This record gives sequence, structure tokens and C-alpha cells, in this order.
Amino acid sequence: MNMMRKLTGSDWPIDQKIKKELVAKRRERRDRLLSKPENRRTYDALGKAYEVAEILHKAREETRLTQTQLARKLHTSQSNLARIEQGQNITLATLFDYARACGKKVCIQLT
Repeated sequence: MNMMRKLTGSDWPIDQKIKKELVAKRRERRDRLLSKPENRRTYDALGKAYEVAEILHKAREETRLTQTQLARKLHTSQSNLARIEQGQNITLATLFDYARACGKKVCIQLT
């Protein structure tokens, strides 16, 4: 029997000083990119899409449906449903259809 296992990122030792430098460089690069208003708007919009995607994913899990089962109810492919749950291809129509297929309702509130 082969006792080999896949190594993950946490299995590799990394010098803490190097780690701090890498994190600082990543933050610096992100801040530089987000200093442009058009990049900031895109970043903020994606964040909102990810929030909606997480809500949809949780709704599907609560109904104990697989992606394949829900995709059949929505007359779409499992791969398209996976993209929706990753924050891609989310339209209002998709949102309402997805919620209905999970036995949920969508409530949009402006305050």
C-alpha cells in the first residue's frame, strides 16, 4: 500500500520574515490597483456578487440538493450552476429562479 499523501501549503515550512514580506507586497499591489476608481468599482461589485453567491449556495445546501439536481430544476447545466455559485452569471431572473427552486423567496430592501 502506498502511504504517500498530497502535501498542502501548510505542510511547507516558510520563514516568517519572508511570509510577512510577501503579504506586504501583495497588499501594496492590491492597494495600488484599487487606487484607480474604475478598478475599485469592479472590485466592490465582485464582492457583492460573491456575497449573493454564498447566500445561494447556502440555500441549496439547506434544501439538500446537489448542483446537478438543482440544475435540472432550473433547466440548466451543473457547470452553469457552479459558475452562479462562484458569483458569475447572476442576473435578477437567475436569482429569483434559483430561490424559487430552493423553496425560498427573494426580498430586496432599499433603506
